[in-house]
Amino acid sequence: MAVGVIGSIIGGVLTGGAGPALGAGIGAAIPSIAEIAKVIVDRTIPDPQKKAEAQAEIEQALTARETALTAALQAQNEQQNAINLAEAQGNDRFSSRWRPAAGWVCVAGLAYQYIFAPIVTWAGALVGTVLGFAFPAPPTLVMNDLWPILAGLLGIGVMRTYERTTGVPWAVPSPQPARR
Repeated sequence: MAVGVIGSIIGGVLTGGAGPALGAGIGAAIPSIAEIAKVIVDRTIPDPQKKAEAQAEIEQALTARETALTAALQAQNEQQNAINLAEAQGNDRFSSRWRPAAGWVCVAGLAYQYIFAPIVTWAGALVGTVLGFAFPAPPTLVMNDLWPILAGLLGIGVMRTYERTTGVPWAVPSPQPARR
């Protein structure tokens, strides 16, 4: 358990959020603390009864550590949920609109990089050929910086869809009058 959690955290840090997908692989590469402790106990304590007692103490300590880690993560998640709820219920336009604003910045960057910049490059080449002048190509964006932000925002968007399908009252839009 601890190796999976630690691997998930390391994977999240290294990949910008894809920790659970890579955490198992990283966790498998890191030997568990329990395995290392058992090898040390096997090599240092010759008496089988004392060896079993030492291994039981190690297992108990690791179980207590994992329980404390789980409780700390649960408390952290509850605190973050309280912050998210307070932010969602607030009237401050900045705090309630930051996520859509970040999404629109990502969409604008994607539109520029994949639609507008190629069209401007193509049009510049056409006009430059006619006029005999070489127009410089428009600058490109480093999309590696935008994709993790957009992926995170889209992940939050899936939760919004989940809220709408499960019937969370404030997530379902009110019915609109029929247009004629």
